[in-house]
Amino acid sequence: MKRLFFFLVVASIVACAPVSEKPDRISEMEIKLTRLEENQKNLKENIDRTNERIDRLTELISELRLELERIKLKLLTGVSEHENLPKESSEVVRVEPKKLPPHEELKPSKEEGKKVEEEKPEEDAETAYKKAIELYSVKKLYEARDAFLDFIRRFPENKYTDNAFFWIGKIYQELGDPKRAEEIYTSLAQKCEKGKLPDCNKLPDAYYQLMRISLDRGDVAKANEYYSILIERFPTSDAAVRAREQKVLMGE
Repeated sequence: MKRLFFFLVVASIVACAPVSEKPDRISEMEIKLTRLEENQKNLKENIDRTNERIDRLTELISELRLELERIKLKLLTGVSEHENLPKESSEVVRVEPKKLPPHEELKPSKEEGKKVEEEKPEEDAETAYKKAIELYSVKKLYEARDAFLDFIRRFPENKYTDNAFFWIGKIYQELGDPKRAEEIYTSLAQKCEKGKLPDCNKLPDAYYQLMRISLDRGDVAKANEYYSILIERFPTSDAAVRAREQKVLMGE
């Protein structure tokens, strides 16, 4: 009996020993867990602060890019309060060749010289315009925009210049910038109304797009002004037909 009693006492002591150690281990684990949670919280705060800095830098970069585009547009398209830029800023500067001693056999005739001067820019303009249109057709919008801007810079009074203005406006609409598109269309309309462009076949389309932009903005009065211009001055144009359809869809 003594041996059995001793055995039971020892067994009970051994069994109870790990149980007494469990609270200490739980406390240690709770402390470690608390520290991990604090570290995780600090890490999250650091990440949030870093993300805020990145977001701010991204905003600053976007603002700088927009400002650069705005300056470029002012210089190349005249969209600003100073619309009448100096002639030199919008035309290719021509450098007169240095006069050589008179050798009649080396001089082209006046007719030939005039022909070369008139035909070469026209050929260059058509090629440049077609390249810009091709970029737009495959939706390389930024490249197309730059190509049209370059076209306007090189050929400010070409038969395709009004088209270049129009397509720049369309590109900005597709890029989600209706305000800049409106500025471009307005600039095109002003130049056409003042007779600064030799061909204005895109003027009705520009007025139609201005009407649509005004409607999207909720400025019905302004939209009606553009609608009246289309109906009164360009009644048979495709733009006028679309404007009438728009009125029907609006229930007016």
